[in-house]
Amino acid sequence: MFDENKLTWGREQHDVMDRWPKAEDGTPEQAVFLTNAFEADSQADLIVQMLRSYDIPVMKKYDKDGTLGKVVLGFSGYGTSLYVPASLLEDAQNLIKPVDEEDLK
Repeated sequence: MFDENKLTWGREQHDVMDRWPKAEDGTPEQAVFLTNAFEADSQADLIVQMLRSYDIPVMKKYDKDGTLGKVVLGFSGYGTSLYVPASLLEDAQNLIKPVDEEDLK
């Protein structure tokens, strides 16, 4: 009765462990720190979505006691630490690096 593909709608945001690279023994690859980002201006979500578009999974860690702010206000006032798989760190760093406009001329 239900199409199996439609039943997965909405799951994409929570599939980070499905997409996280794994070692030969099946354990997840080590997560390494990428950057700190703020949620109040949606900076963290923009970075996460951009990296997802390049198939780089990202995990968020709320700094200090940011989870309370996330629940009450909808964002953490302390910022968010973003982590990526160690093998994809260099790619992620290059993607979030500011572009020097002088190089574009």
